[in-house]
Amino acid sequence: MAVARSTSRDVVVLGGGLAGLRAASVAAAAGASVTLLEKRDQLGGSSELSAGMFWTAPDLDAYRRRVPDGDAHLTARLIGRYEADLQAIRHSGVHVAPEPTFGVMGFGRGYSFDVTAYLTVLTSRLRRARGEVRTGVRTVAIEASTSRRFRLLTESADGRAEIHTDSVVLATGGFQASHEHRGTYMPEVGAHIVLRSNPGSVGDGLDLARSLGAGLAGDLGTFYGHLVPHPVVGFTPDRYMLFSQYYSNHAVMVAPDGRRVSDESRGDELLTQDLAQVDGMTAFLLFDEEVRSTYGISEPFANFGRVDRFRLAVAARSRHAVAETLEDLVQQLGTLGVDAAQLSKTLAGDVEVSHLARRVTRGAPPTRQQLTTLRTGPFYALEVQPAITFTLGGIAIGPDADVRDQAGERIDGLFAVGADIGGFSSYGYAGGLAPAHITGTLAGEAAARLVAPPARAVSGAGKEIETC
Repeated sequence: MAVARSTSRDVVVLGGGLAGLRAASVAAAAGASVTLLEKRDQLGGSSELSAGMFWTAPDLDAYRRRVPDGDAHLTARLIGRYEADLQAIRHSGVHVAPEPTFGVMGFGRGYSFDVTAYLTVLTSRLRRARGEVRTGVRTVAIEASTSRRFRLLTESADGRAEIHTDSVVLATGGFQASHEHRGTYMPEVGAHIVLRSNPGSVGDGLDLARSLGAGLAGDLGTFYGHLVPHPVVGFTPDRYMLFSQYYSNHAVMVAPDGRRVSDESRGDELLTQDLAQVDGMTAFLLFDEEVRSTYGISEPFANFGRVDRFRLAVAARSRHAVAETLEDLVQQLGTLGVDAAQLSKTLAGDVEVSHLARRVTRGAPPTRQQLTTLRTGPFYALEVQPAITFTLGGIAIGPDADVRDQAGERIDGLFAVGADIGGFSSYGYAGGLAPAHITGTLAGEAAARLVAPPARAVSGAGKEIETC
């Protein structure tokens, strides 16, 4: 295609979320000439919409228990870098909680931090190091270059252009916003699942990597997300976390046929994936007053604030029921389309899995134990649906976030970070911001090394240090 201009840079980063900004700022601080391209009009990606919890598994054993199908070698590398990257955030001057939060997603450990402020810090660092930040630019192809490793073809309001570079970092945030990609890579998930992230992550990084021969890693049918009310009015980015029903592990979830889907106690992010494989993708959460007044209004993350999630959902016109007895609740749910006769049997201890869960399920079967959470009236029911935040399967990478081909060999100069990678989480979820930041660090360091920059490096704590 005809191009308006041609430039040359050491490193090009595609995507302006946490992973991309970290990779770009690290590479620039190490002396590389860097251009960051973001196809949307603003930086931040889905990271800016998050709660700001820098967390992952505390050790490899805990990871294996939660993510048995994950890549343990890759995870060992990421866990090993956790403390250094945490210190890098602390040294940036943004607020980081002095004490850790334990039991994140039931097993993790992490620290809350001001992610919005930190994204601004990374952007400023990149620009101070003479890095270029361009928004509204889409990369349509990556080809072999005659002068350097890669030739990127881009499109923007200014027309078409090309960039020649030795290193490309893919940080486009997964493919959850693409109906086509979800149909291809995760056919078991309902096609019309609600999006709980930025709308720009449509698989650009995955497509570009595949065009260069990259392999895939992890289970591409898995994703991170949370249950949200159904239907819901006002489901906008600023309210994503307010509508998330984090307390579902203390509830009982029944499909329209009156049967349960899986063991709810394992956590909302797993229950969300289970419900995505149920025909219709809707169910009712049943819980009592004790759950509503404790877990239902508690802070899911430090400094988040307390909110009555059930009352908020009711105000958003979600289908619900309230009754003084379970018998009355069953009758009300019957008028809302639930098989009341079967629901009565379910609450009496029938644990047969819902007949609507016809697709392959990864969830654990229901147990009778969860029914003991229904103790104190009044009793509540809230209709919920799954919402996807980002995909968990993706591009295969090595220990330096270097992209690997289908035979496992390194594709020189190509890196992938954040939600574009696969293998770290797989049905079980072990964090988003921490692995994004750490893979960004690894990719930024490795990309800069490829171009033999001036003698300057970034320490493990994230401070620039002069070397001789």
